[in-house]
Amino acid sequence: MARADARLKPAKAARIGQAIASLDIGSSKVTCLIGRYDPSSKAGFTFLGGGRQQSRGFNGGAIKDMDALERSIRLAVEDAERQAGERIEQVVLGITGPKVTCEFVASITDIGGREVTAKDLKKLHASALSKLNAKQREVLSAHPVIYKLDDQDGIKDPAGMIGEKLSVLLSVISAPKSLVRNLVECVGRAHLHVDRIIPSAVASGAGTLIDDEIENGAICIDMGSGVTAACAFINGSPAWLGLVPAGGNNVTGDLAQGIGTTFAAAERMKTVHGNAIVDGPGMAERVEVARLGDDGRLNGYKMARGEIAAIIAPRIEETFEFAEKMFSTCDLKKIMPRRTVLTGGGSLLPGVRDVATRVLKQPVRLGKPVEADILGESHANPVFSTAAGLLSYEFRGFVDVSRAGSTSDAGGASGKRGLLKKVFQWLSENF
Repeated sequence: MARADARLKPAKAARIGQAIASLDIGSSKVTCLIGRYDPSSKAGFTFLGGGRQQSRGFNGGAIKDMDALERSIRLAVEDAERQAGERIEQVVLGITGPKVTCEFVASITDIGGREVTAKDLKKLHASALSKLNAKQREVLSAHPVIYKLDDQDGIKDPAGMIGEKLSVLLSVISAPKSLVRNLVECVGRAHLHVDRIIPSAVASGAGTLIDDEIENGAICIDMGSGVTAACAFINGSPAWLGLVPAGGNNVTGDLAQGIGTTFAAAERMKTVHGNAIVDGPGMAERVEVARLGDDGRLNGYKMARGEIAAIIAPRIEETFEFAEKMFSTCDLKKIMPRRTVLTGGGSLLPGVRDVATRVLKQPVRLGKPVEADILGESHANPVFSTAAGLLSYEFRGFVDVSRAGSTSDAGGASGKRGLLKKVFQWLSENF
């Protein structure tokens, strides 16, 4: 994949040395990373500092309490600014939740036997985006999955090629406008301007996958507290996004209910003694956990590690079963990558990779921020993968045509449904 520094534009050159910041808002944490734009760095930035705070007022992909979330954002940003020694005024914001969805739109245009130009591509993308029926939704990103020029299939970049008919399939990720507006408003209350909003699942892949995985295909699964998000990268671009409405909080909740303890005690139990495999080594060892007594107070209690794992394992297996079902039923199932990278706080649970490998029936590795050495020891772990990806997203050079507009009528002769059917039929026949 071409690096952004190989084709640095004047606008980007003017940004060299400028402070950049990312803000990742999740159900359990709010993280902020600050860097300085540096295209000579392998990550696209030099790292200055970061902050992390418990997330309050945001759960299940929705804002529950604006004031509480604002305080969490302020504290995380202040921590990052203090460590970086740099004040920030704007951030790249990550957005996640079950209501962040992916859909495909397609369009075709008449080239007339000449060379495909940048103007042709812009019109084609605008035509495809005009077919979206998204009055109450905000388009976050739109990535070309595949082009077709006459009888030439599987084209990654048709610019400069000669042909008659050019078509494209776009992967469009959107979120409810109300969610986007309220998040921007909440960040604004913390005296920050949102420079851009990126789907967190895409950012996780940008921050975790190596170049070979992005170019040749891989799925990044971010195991968060509220949701488990998956993003498939095909031909160098984010091509599909899916979310399982289950995460680490569900595991913690199962423990709290199954053992009879508080949520906080169950979270610690999961972190210290948890395992996603029931029959692993050391499962007979008895450990002390906290359990609610008759007086409503926490009391010490001995139980085997295997008993804890027996509560955790079914939920982890169920999560990957849902993910596998998503992969097998999505429109791009014929070309979905066959290797997976796990990231996010949930991936730190022992045994998770083994369960994922068994259920998904494909190679799985555990991922942390690609440029972990740049982030330093305290931030070089999967918890910061999304925030790191938000910083390096632009530098990765993904083709995002979401700003192409929707006023063009080029290619309007072909309806969305008919062309989509033809494209998916081609995928089915050739893969």
